[in-house]
Amino acid sequence: MSNIKSVFLGMMRRLKVALVVSLLVGLFGIVLYYLGRPIAQLYNADDKIDVALIDNDKSVLSEQLKIYLSEKVNMNIEENEPEKFQEKLINRDISAIIEIPSGLHNDMLSGKSVIINTTTLDDYENGAYVSVYIDSFMRSADTAAKAACGDPDTFSDILTSTAYETKLSTLNAVVSDREEDFVSAGFSFAEGFMMMLVTAIGIFITIAVMDDRQYGTYSRMCISSVTGLQYISGTLAASSLISLLTLLPLPIYLICTGAKIDLQPVMLFVIIIVYSLFNSALAVLLAQLINTKQALATLSGCITSIGALLGGAWFPIDQSVGFLKYLSYITPQYWYVNFVSGESEQPIINLLVLVLYTILIMLSSAVLFSRKSSVVKA
Repeated sequence: MSNIKSVFLGMMRRLKVALVVSLLVGLFGIVLYYLGRPIAQLYNADDKIDVALIDNDKSVLSEQLKIYLSEKVNMNIEENEPEKFQEKLINRDISAIIEIPSGLHNDMLSGKSVIINTTTLDDYENGAYVSVYIDSFMRSADTAAKAACGDPDTFSDILTSTAYETKLSTLNAVVSDREEDFVSAGFSFAEGFMMMLVTAIGIFITIAVMDDRQYGTYSRMCISSVTGLQYISGTLAASSLISLLTLLPLPIYLICTGAKIDLQPVMLFVIIIVYSLFNSALAVLLAQLINTKQALATLSGCITSIGALLGGAWFPIDQSVGFLKYLSYITPQYWYVNFVSGESEQPIINLLVLVLYTILIMLSSAVLFSRKSSVVKA
């Protein structure tokens, strides 16, 4: 254990520049987060859902529902030419047809169960969005009906008098939803670039191991008490710490500021640690494969750029691209980006894939190290 500690401390002293650079890059990730937040604005900040509405009730309640959907939930409501609604739905000109039944106002006041029919095709996301907000409005209307105690005038007064208050609470909810979108966009954007930068920082570790191999450290280990396993363990520990200094500042900052991300903090930290180990093992492996620093720069640039491209760090790779999408599955970067972006339906699979990649790289590095050590002994 003392030998591993000695190797670790020795590496840390040699990699002082890498420590400073990794910490600065980690802090720069916070800047990237704020630069990436406006991306959410490009996709859905001002988007409005186009819906058709058939009002068979013509009451105060139905009017308030239309106000709620158009002014507070930001939907475009179309009521003219209802005979063309089906055709528009088929042509994707509208996302849903909302039909308010006759007697809605009176049925709600009398405590009867009421249903507002919503017709959609395969626009499941917008359909669910419309249904959720209609259900939310109906729950509020039901509360108002109970407070009116069967008096239609009181019910109408409650609906109209609380409209502004409802607007404020709804807008706050929308702002909250939008803030989560901004956080998610900024975090995904920053982590994509941090994934590239942490791979580039791994060059420091690779150069340190290459120097040890070229300047006789391997041969001196043969007559010392330090074993190859201890050397690899100490080097991986130092490299992992440097990688963590790059990847951890942003998640810690978001948690400390109370930002809501779609990931469990524990799982996020675990996958960051695993990816740091993978990056460290990759750096050590490259040191076993490459003999010149020029070749290292070329190969590291390829891994950083192509891995990020296929991993979806710059832009998501859609299923429509075909072979390129399947090719991305073989890159560890894809599983990492897919996890931190919140797109993974089963995050544990992403974690397991990264663990397997890390073990594979570690074993490959250990085998190459053992072979080169044997050559030195011979």
